[in-house]
Amino acid sequence: MTLVRMRNRGDLTPWNALSELETQFNHLLDPVRRVAGANGDAFWAPLADLYETDNAFIVELDIPGMKKEDIQIEVMDNVATIKGERKRADDAGSKEAYLHTERRYGTFERTIDIPGGFDGGGVEAKFEDGVLRVMLPKKEEAKSRFVEVEGH
Repeated sequence: MTLVRMRNRGDLTPWNALSELETQFNHLLDPVRRVAGANGDAFWAPLADLYETDNAFIVELDIPGMKKEDIQIEVMDNVATIKGERKRADDAGSKEAYLHTERRYGTFERTIDIPGGFDGGGVEAKFEDGVLRVMLPKKEEAKSRFVEVEGH
């Protein structure tokens, strides 16, 4: 017996057809995108945001399920490199057997280049609720300031 997927009336728009084509194309290319790590898991890159305040550049990475011990931050010149490894529960000797998984596991590395640089000695990192927040303080000469106009 063949099962046929039921569709809602709203599923018959051209945009949904394109979306389904994109999903199937991504599924086809998924094995090509994976680069095997040391333990056979895929290399992945967590989602990141970079924003600027008056005093610092802030990098936030979504890395749920990790421990702070599995994260390494290296700063040199104008570059901050964040590395880590997210392990599966079954890697720790668990008796659970996954039937399907969509979350990425294995090693990751994100390199952030900050034009103008930052003060490497004052870098701070905080890991809370699955989000790593790295504060890269601006160099004094990189901070904005107001200049008073002289003259008549």
